[in-house]
Amino acid sequence: MNCTVQRLKFILQKLKAISKQQEQETPIRCKNCGEPIAMISSLFTVGGADGTTGAYVNEHGHIHQTITVRNVLNESLLYFDEPETKDSWFPGYSWTIAYCRICQSHLGWKFQNVVVVGNNDSSGEVVLEDNHNDNRLPIFWGMSGVQVTTANKTSPR
Repeated sequence: MNCTVQRLKFILQKLKAISKQQEQETPIRCKNCGEPIAMISSLFTVGGADGTTGAYVNEHGHIHQTITVRNVLNESLLYFDEPETKDSWFPGYSWTIAYCRICQSHLGWKFQNVVVVGNNDSSGEVVLEDNHNDNRLPIFWGMSGVQVTTANKTSPR
């Protein structure tokens, strides 16, 4: 590195690497209490979706802006109900409501790959399985965009 241009290029390359590393290590947090839930690097696009964020409508007509993540931090979420296949936004997946382990705020949903035994109505038995299909994750999470943040500070109540 004998010239200024080479040194500047080297510095720029290092700054880009640091920036990328910080972006990947940024946590997605509960907006209510600030508890880290997942990492930005775990964002992904579900097959058939247009991106990592989508607008989904539940059976009551409420629209949820949802971001999808491959995994969450260990024990960051709680689940109180059994998985449900009725009205799933992602065919072939059951859903369970996910709550923050600290403040119990509803943060989103856990989606699990399923096979329904019996008829395909609400009386069908749900069996969870990993069907080893490389195109489908066995589990992923949809986090409510209004309930999570990347900010370090939580908003005052």
